[in-house]
Amino acid sequence: MFRIFKHFVAVSVLIALIAILSGTARANWLETFDGNTFDLATWQFDCYPDLTKSFTAAIKDGPDDNDYITMDETSSADVGGSQFGVGIGDPGDEFTDVRVGAEFNLTGKDSWNHHGLAARITYFTDDGSITGYPGIIASCYVLVMHQEEGPANLKIEIIKAVNLSDDIMAEYQPEVPVPGLDHARSHYFELDVVGSDPVYITGSAYEYKGGPLLVRTPTFVDTSANDSWETPNIHDDVFTSGSSGVFGMWIAPQPAGYHGSFDSVSSDSDGPAAVIPSPDDEAIDIPVDTALSWIEAEFATGRELWLGKAGAMEKVDPAPAGTTYTPGNLEIGQTYEWRIDQVGPSGTVTGHTWTFTTVEYVIVDDFESYTSDEGLRSVWVDNIDEPGVEYVLLAAGENNTMRFEFQNQFDPYFTQATRTFDGPQDWTARSVETLSLSFIGEHENMEHLMYLTLEDASGQSFRIETFPHACQTDSWRQWIIALVQFSDGGVDLTSVKKITIGLGDGTASGQGGDDRDHIYIDQIILRPAG
Repeated sequence: MFRIFKHFVAVSVLIALIAILSGTARANWLETFDGNTFDLATWQFDCYPDLTKSFTAAIKDGPDDNDYITMDETSSADVGGSQFGVGIGDPGDEFTDVRVGAEFNLTGKDSWNHHGLAARITYFTDDGSITGYPGIIASCYVLVMHQEEGPANLKIEIIKAVNLSDDIMAEYQPEVPVPGLDHARSHYFELDVVGSDPVYITGSAYEYKGGPLLVRTPTFVDTSANDSWETPNIHDDVFTSGSSGVFGMWIAPQPAGYHGSFDSVSSDSDGPAAVIPSPDDEAIDIPVDTALSWIEAEFATGRELWLGKAGAMEKVDPAPAGTTYTPGNLEIGQTYEWRIDQVGPSGTVTGHTWTFTTVEYVIVDDFESYTSDEGLRSVWVDNIDEPGVEYVLLAAGENNTMRFEFQNQFDPYFTQATRTFDGPQDWTARSVETLSLSFIGEHENMEHLMYLTLEDASGQSFRIETFPHACQTDSWRQWIIALVQFSDGGVDLTSVKKITIGLGDGTASGQGGDDRDHIYIDQIILRPAG
């Protein structure tokens, strides 16, 4: 239906400049409608087009004097009834970062009509001389909620409504179904808008105010450039500020008009939550050394970070000084929860809880970061320095591996490559118990003893050996070594400084002439047991 609305207005109106309201007080407000009166004396209700004069907004009696407001259009659009109606809580009060919230009753004819919360509304009233019809002309960010397909199909979506544009009337994001079936009743909805360029817009639906979250839209990112969701080479600037309110909309012949019931409408400049978490919410395979980052609302002068395994978040002390934080002690294969509570002049605003799951292993070296053979050899340094004899380490293949060549028919009759870490590595902090590497050789290779050595920062080392015929495998193998073997051998696993991979036992291998044997090595990783 909203697509029809977009087309209808696009052919009904002309290009014009949206008038920007004056005033920047941004005083938070709450409208309860209780006592059958307005808490705000500044409400403005208007519609477009205003031809039949059948659009009304009125407070209705609720139980125990818990009153509410309805916005009603009784005439259908095809006979001149308004296509949409707007209620603006305080037209003279502009908000930048803002949370607009309201209870909305989804019953009866409201199952069909589209309704929403609007933020950063800019508008003017046309007497008909601009568009040909009298009524309010408005632009804003909107959270739409509707049951157009019946109460079993409650959906919400974010739109950018741009009136008087010949190209984009309403740019919308995909509809998000609300889980569950019990939706023929009231729910609580929130619209958060944060930032100036980009602007981040997020919608949420709750069972009731302060109750369980039902669903949240992906955060819609709007910039003043030509965004991917806009027509190529056409764009509309972001909306940087404006008023807050509610609206109703419907243009299909049946049911006629639109009918919506709102209660407890609010607009809070210190309400919107932090957005754009990194890692993304529900992300998987996140490195254990990942850094967390987020974007805060303009009111935030400080923050509290909560972080922990799922179900066990704890407040981080001291709090991050900015909008990034590196935990440094994450475990592999664990799901973590975290949130940012923003601290501002009015107190602390609780944020959304996000989750991510770490990788099932810790990469020591997967050889993907090297862009040249020289770069690889500068990190993995071999022990052969005799002139005229080349012992090379090569990056090879679409996914890099290390090609390790050796001529152990020559003195010193063994070849090894050593990586020295920039700083000592603590291999006990990740709940890992094994070190593994993947390798493949060739069955034509001679036998060469294969070994791996760890050395700690104090110079204490220990070597583990495997079969001399291991290098003859022509299938990829994993060599898995229990880390306790190194610690039992005296290596301090909290301070690992070097890792060495070698082939040869110090005696001639039997290779002929200048023959070179080789293996490929990949995925040196730390894992839990099993």
